[in-house]
Amino acid sequence: MREATGQQKLFVDEYLRLRKKNQTQAAINAGYSEKSASSQASQLLNNPKVLEYLNEREKAIIQELQQEFMFDALEARKVMYEIMKKEDAENRDKINVAKDFLDRAGFKPTDKVEHSGNMSINNPFDGITTDDIKKVIRSAD
Repeated sequence: MREATGQQKLFVDEYLRLRKKNQTQAAINAGYSEKSASSQASQLLNNPKVLEYLNEREKAIIQELQQEFMFDALEARKVMYEIMKKEDAENRDKINVAKDFLDRAGFKPTDKVEHSGNMSINNPFDGITTDDIKKVIRSAD
């Protein structure tokens, strides 16, 4: 299977630039006729070559974003660490930062767990009276 044409790729890039909200406008921006843009866009979005290119572009965008967020996360971690170690920072700020660090590292405490229903406990002494216990104690003497 051949790859998408230059104009088809331009359509995909425009479609993504418009956040996949206006396929007709993306077709017009890619150079397709205004009269046929709607039907062209529909055909393009059913074309396996175009869909493959769209998928590749989306994956590339996700990868770029993940890299950007990774660097932002490293910077945020540095800022948080500085707050936590700052001598004149409020204790509540230091505690909040420390909790956030632990959360992000996977040490978040478990949320409150509620249980409803019957809980039966097998008590071997159920039904024994105080008098019965006194009798056992006397017989042991």
